[in-house]
Amino acid sequence: MFVAGLVYVERYAWTNPYVDEWDFVPVLFGEQPAGPWLWELHNEHRFPFPRLIYVCLFRLTGDLRAGCLVSFLGMSLLAGGLIALARRLRGRAKFVDAIFPLTLMHTGQGENLYMGYQMCFMLVAVLAGALLAVIVLTGERNRFRRGLQAIVLGWLLLTCGSAGLAYGVAAAAWAVFLALTGRMPVRQRVALWLLGAVTPAYIWFYFQGYARPAHHPKSAGVWESARVGLEAQSMAFGPAATGVGPIVGVPVLVVGLMLVALLVGALWRYRNDWPRPVGLLLYLGAAAAVAFGIGWGRSGFLSDMGFAWRYGWIVAPALWAGYFTCVLTGGRVATYCPLVLFLVALAVTPVNSISGFLDAERNVKPFDDAWEADVRSGRSADEVIRKHFPEYSPEVQARMAASMRLMRDRGYTYYGSLGVEEK
Repeated sequence: MFVAGLVYVERYAWTNPYVDEWDFVPVLFGEQPAGPWLWELHNEHRFPFPRLIYVCLFRLTGDLRAGCLVSFLGMSLLAGGLIALARRLRGRAKFVDAIFPLTLMHTGQGENLYMGYQMCFMLVAVLAGALLAVIVLTGERNRFRRGLQAIVLGWLLLTCGSAGLAYGVAAAAWAVFLALTGRMPVRQRVALWLLGAVTPAYIWFYFQGYARPAHHPKSAGVWESARVGLEAQSMAFGPAATGVGPIVGVPVLVVGLMLVALLVGALWRYRNDWPRPVGLLLYLGAAAAVAFGIGWGRSGFLSDMGFAWRYGWIVAPALWAGYFTCVLTGGRVATYCPLVLFLVALAVTPVNSISGFLDAERNVKPFDDAWEADVRSGRSADEVIRKHFPEYSPEVQARMAASMRLMRDRGYTYYGSLGVEEK
């Protein structure tokens, strides 16, 4: 999986800006101050932490593809970390733990692999994975330390857009729960309460000046949002899930309800050891909020907007919550549930991997080659844009042209061959 992913990134990662990245070019090249831009809204999101890394990476490497490579390396390390976590909980490794690389590293994650800015989704997934590890490794003696770790991870997640907000709230709520229960000195309880209070303060600040993106249609309502959200959640198993069609949400919902039942049962059985089941319930609630949030924000678009490949990484934590809930439950549940999830992941992996390469060869690579050929031929920015994006508004075309001219003036890759407009 790792070798195939590296080949994919090397061959298909965009050298030139992709979609939203066109508006970032002035910041990347220092023509626009980065400070205010770090906090600017991007659709429904504020991405200060991912944007900081994104800018630093570009200024260190001078290559937009660096973000693509870092994203893939981050997800590879995450997959290895989740395997190690499962081994630590069981005391031994099992082949079914291969579900993590099978679902996180396949080339069906194409949209996340050929656009450098998608590291914002990678960071959500990596930080959410770290939060999950903190929750499942919590015991009576390390409550305060785990609470502090959860709060710090929650703060970082808060800075990673609206998906991160959900996990940030779950992390703070769980830390406060730890402070309210179990044995802990008063000063430690107060410290967790005070640190947890930073989260609602940040969220209040986050929504100051917030406005729904003007180019986004209104939500289609609760039920349609739930349907689209379930579609998005199914993308944890990659593009192969789109083959199931509209009914894919039914098994996703059933499995989710079964997980809730398992966790509630754990609360009843282990009345003196609630940190892990409570933490997993909050974590699963955050994952559900992310999926529904995707549905609410995208249900006004195309009917199957939830099947966008790029959602694969940010909905994956729900799958991990289910997997580790089963491992911690023990008995037959710990044996057969991970096996079933692994077999599903194994079955869809060829479809996901082939889909990723086919899409890149049919759509991504031909467009990228044609764009580069036109730039190298000496055509002007306006000519290239009118040829490839005639449907874009004059305002958008003008911003893209300005970014292309800036890249030409700075000698970025092949943009030095870009023609000059006639006056």
